[in-house]
Amino acid sequence: MVTTNARNFMRLLNVEVHSGIIVLRESGLTRDEQWERLIAAIDHIQRQTDPENYMINCLIEVVDATNLIDREIPFPD
Repeated sequence: MVTTNARNFMRLLNVEVHSGIIVLRESGLTRDEQWERLIAAIDHIQRQTDPENYMINCLIEVVDATNLIDREIPFPD
């Protein structure tokens, strides 16, 4: 799942198992800029040791085109 509406989706992530989410944190992006960020996130996932399972219980915040932050779901206490 990919969203720019982070606030609403992040409140719904208190679950035991989640398929993962990519959040684009910048607003007002053009379609091309959104694709650029999504491609960066996909490249990031593909570079992981186990890319097929990497997104399970993972949230990737795409802060900008070069700054991605991985977070565990559910969020640690």
